Amino acid sequence: YLNEGKGDIIAAAMTIDEARRVQANFTQPYNTVDEVVVVRAEQDSITSPKDLAGRTVHVRKSSSFYRTLTVMQTVIDSLTVIGLPDDMETEKILVGVEEGIYDITLCDANLLGVEQAYGRPLKAAFSIKPTALGWAVRENNSQLLSSLNTFIDQLDRSMYYNMLKKQYFSNTRTIAKALDSLRVDISGQLSPYDDLVKKYALEYTQDWRLTVAQMYQESRFDPNAISWVGALGLMQVMPNTGRDLGFTDLKDPDHGIHAGMKYMYQLINRFDPEIPLQARVRFALASYNVGYGHLLDARRLATTKGWDPNRWFDHVEKAMRLLQKPEYYTRARYGYCRGGQPVHYVRNIQDYYDAYVATLQRVDN
Repeated sequence: YLNEGKGDIIAAAMTIDEARRVQANFTQPYNTVDEVVVVRAEQDSITSPKDLAGRTVHVRKSSSFYRTLTVMQTVIDSLTVIGLPDDMETEKILVGVEEGIYDITLCDANLLGVEQAYGRPLKAAFSIKPTALGWAVRENNSQLLSSLNTFIDQLDRSMYYNMLKKQYFSNTRTIAKALDSLRVDISGQLSPYDDLVKKYALEYTQDWRLTVAQMYQESRFDPNAISWVGALGLMQVMPNTGRDLGFTDLKDPDHGIHAGMKYMYQLINRFDPEIPLQARVRFALASYNVGYGHLLDARRLATTKGWDPNRWFDHVEKAMRLLQKPEYYTRARYGYCRGGQPVHYVRNIQDYYDAYVATLQRVDN
């Protein structure tokens, strides 16, 4: 992607090695970590490189760990290295070690520390070598490389950077707090309110995962959230709307979730049932955010533009954006609309929803 021009910087925890230097230019290191051999916590038979003889290690074939291991194969008898798919995340591989799917893997020590903080029964059997992490740019982009090096040099010397590094990777009390936090890939829970959402999802025939995605977008799961316009609670329902729906204590999680899901149910059912349900849900989300009237204006405008008024993405959402321009909103029934806001709102919820579904599928598997 980098060399094809689809991006300008790979700003990730990439190990700087000679094989990668052939493909791109790297910044000066922003961090140094150890490459460690990872085994299950109860595994005591591996404490040094010689103990890898006759063992099998699983790593991504495209990773620097694979290249490290191929070098080790030249001096360690019967060491088998199996390459995993390039799109398999390190966290997923560590889960495989934990569950006994894989015997051994390699990863950076800081990543292992994060997973251990979340309760994974894994340990570093031994360290192979220290490695430097950096960002990558295309070979012909020397100006960008120079700017990034200046940034990293200033950041490395800043108190802010070093405080953050100590807080999140060195302070054991801070890391230990992770044990009490919600971790979807371990708990299978999306939010602290999953049970309530599932309860009302049955009543209103809604996808509970979508409601959780909407709740996160609205309040970040904070039942005491109050918006600048006065919307309240987990689903950020306006007090007048809440009263119309039969709810007054919108900061109560049960009432707030019930009110939001009841309101979504009403909005979905205001649209022609001939429209596909997925489109009606997206229309309802946009209406929830910016108002039903503005959504109707956007659908009418989409029709005049030759776009499909029964599809949100790339059709009605484009018309919605136009309603913030005078040449369009002055002719719209409901007037000016912050058109970009519902577009981002629906897109964010869709992205959260897709991520939630994928994560829960991995947990189930």
